[in-house]
Amino acid sequence: MAKAWKIKGVKPQKSYRRNASIILSAKIAEVYSWDDYIGDPENIEELHNMRISIKRLRYSMEIFSVNYDQKFNESLQIWVDLQKLLGEIHDCDVGQDVLTDYLKADSQEGSADTLGVNALIQRYRQTREERYQEFLKLWSSLQKEDFRGNLLRIIKKKA
Repeated sequence: MAKAWKIKGVKPQKSYRRNASIILSAKIAEVYSWDDYIGDPENIEELHNMRISIKRLRYSMEIFSVNYDQKFNESLQIWVDLQKLLGEIHDCDVGQDVLTDYLKADSQEGSADTLGVNALIQRYRQTREERYQEFLKLWSSLQKEDFRGNLLRIIKKKA
């Protein structure tokens, strides 16, 4: 799992809103540092790391939400949706790995158990592909809307 970025410039004597702006800007940059990896569904670890970065951003946004308006909270909900999609993708990856390892350890090839496990693996693959495509579609639409820029403008307003 990727480590959280260290955040510089936070000063206890400065305003809560100013510190929120510094922290949230860094968390947004951390999320977008994974952007180059999302185009390849085989980047399993990187997609998981992006989910973890989104989780960190989301929780920070929840803490600071008292400072911001409805648009901020709408942005927060989008991060919740992205985190959920990436979590479902990761769950499918883990499920496939566990079942594949089970099959490798199973000595009764061709048994009804093996056929059922293979069917489950196929279902995980299909579900993962569906969630991955949903994620890509949402991410792409957010890029077209300049979601990142709009969110940065919200958090830097009157900081």
